[in-house]
Amino acid sequence: MKIAISKLPNNPWWGTGVISYKDNPVMRDRVIPDQDLLIRERLNLINTMKNNKLDVVEFSFPKELENNKYGHDYVFIRDTFISDLNGNALLLKFSQKNRNAESQMISGYLEKLDFNIKELPNKKNMFAEGGEFYYCPKENLLFSGVTRNSISGAEEVASFLKVNELIIVETKAFHLDTVFTTVFDHDGSLCAVIVCKKLISKNSMERLDEFANSTNIKIFNIPAHDAIGSSKNIGSLAVNNLSVPGLLISSSRFSDSSVIEELNSMNIKMEVSPVSQFQLSGGSIHCLTNELWL
Repeated sequence: MKIAISKLPNNPWWGTGVISYKDNPVMRDRVIPDQDLLIRERLNLINTMKNNKLDVVEFSFPKELENNKYGHDYVFIRDTFISDLNGNALLLKFSQKNRNAESQMISGYLEKLDFNIKELPNKKNMFAEGGEFYYCPKENLLFSGVTRNSISGAEEVASFLKVNELIIVETKAFHLDTVFTTVFDHDGSLCAVIVCKKLISKNSMERLDEFANSTNIKIFNIPAHDAIGSSKNIGSLAVNNLSVPGLLISSSRFSDSSVIEELNSMNIKMEVSPVSQFQLSGGSIHCLTNELWL
């Protein structure tokens, strides 16, 4: 399986200090990441993926974004595109307009990999960001948040992927991947979801329970501090992990050991690869990676 990850800029990453967004409490405004530790954490993540037989594809950091005020968030490559099983990649459109240049910059790298490039229609109030999606190819299913996604954006992505079912999950977080993750067995079938129920709306949780009961998948509930947390108590973002068949790669372990024990009993391996310096800008491992369905 191929996984995309961005290289770092030539200039220090957020070398003049992180610029935070109001809806992301994890971001540490004006903090400058430790560049040496940042480089080590990135290399460790790459090695962890390679050691688990994942094919890592490194995308260059665009020169055009080196000195862009908001451009360093390009490393969160998850948000810029989503691909299908047929060699197509859809460039996404940010609700945070400062980041829209990122999707255009990544187009050339995807073309070099022989993806057919499509774009989210430029329609008023149509937005879609990769951190709001979880695609389950075997089930032909898409989970979507609707904080930075619009309903129309989620529906457009569902149409692009030609899924049979779109499940909307309303959360109290800026991206779905800060409160939710899928879990796949070794055959690539969805076998569980891990959610912070406290940060998901009642209606959406009822829908997830209904889905889990009808498909016989497990729902693990985690506390807010294993997710995004809050402005007063920042979470670890353990839930923001790379989920591939039989494996979760996370920045930290879940605090409830029973979750880890039950995942082990399901033959799901969990690897830990800290990305503390990236988290200063509000993202973790799911944000830093993107599946290339080639």
